[in-house]
Amino acid sequence: MSDFLVALLDLTVGTRPNLEFSGYFLFAGDKDVIHIFANQQPDVSNQLSQNEQPQNIVHHVSFFSDDYQDVMARIAKLGLRYSINEVPGSLIKQIFVRGPEGLIIEIQALPND
Repeated sequence: MSDFLVALLDLTVGTRPNLEFSGYFLFAGDKDVIHIFANQQPDVSNQLSQNEQPQNIVHHVSFFSDDYQDVMARIAKLGLRYSINEVPGSLIKQIFVRGPEGLIIEIQALPND
C-alpha cells in the first residue's frame, strides 16, 4: 500500500518514531499526512469506549492537487482504472481510483488551463 500511495500521490516515505511495530509515515513536503501500520498494530481497544470501537474503518480518503494533468499522468503510468466526477458549479474534478487493498482514493484537481 505504501508504494502505491507514494506513486499515486507523489509522497515520500519519511522517518517515524521508533515504535514497537512496523509501518510507514508518508510525507507531502515536510508534513506527515498518512500513517500506515502493519497488521500487528497495537490494540487500542482499552483506550476507546465500547461505542467507539471501529467498525468500517475508512471508505475513502481525499486529497487536493492543483495539477490535473500531473495527476492523470501518474494514474496512466500506474495503469490504474479511474472515474471522474465534475463538481457542479466548480472547475474541480474528482478523480477516484482504488488502491491495492480496496481503499478508494479521491483526488480533487483543477484543470491546468
